[in-house]
Amino acid sequence: MSRIGKKFTELKAKGEKALILYVTAGDPDLETTEKLILALDRAGVDILEIGVPFSDPTADGPVIQEAAQRALRRGTTLTAILKMIARVRKVTAIPIVLFTYYNPIFAYGNDRFAGQAKRRAWTVSWW
Repeated sequence: MSRIGKKFTELKAKGEKALILYVTAGDPDLETTEKLILALDRAGVDILEIGVPFSDPTADGPVIQEAAQRALRRGTTLTAILKMIARVRKVTAIPIVLFTYYNPIFAYGNDRFAGQAKRRAWTVSWW
């Protein structure tokens, strides 16, 4: 069972709901994103959705669009995000969902991305 499945099973057994938060990776920078992930885990967030910034985020609202643009201007890349999540995985088991458009995955390479996702047990959703 995935980390997300386990979390929902655990919460259901306690009669609780999930607190799921969204953070755009790289806004304001990846170091801060990494610290936020760890702080949110310590604060009791159940599941964390990490947004992968994309240059043309047409399905997102203005707040997420602006966060994505700031992250991209700072040089945030999918490769750097994946490395940051690999570091985080060493110290926390918080369920993480990568939220992205397909375009960054396509540019990164489908097989390469799928292999890393499987190896690291990520959950991915995209537009």
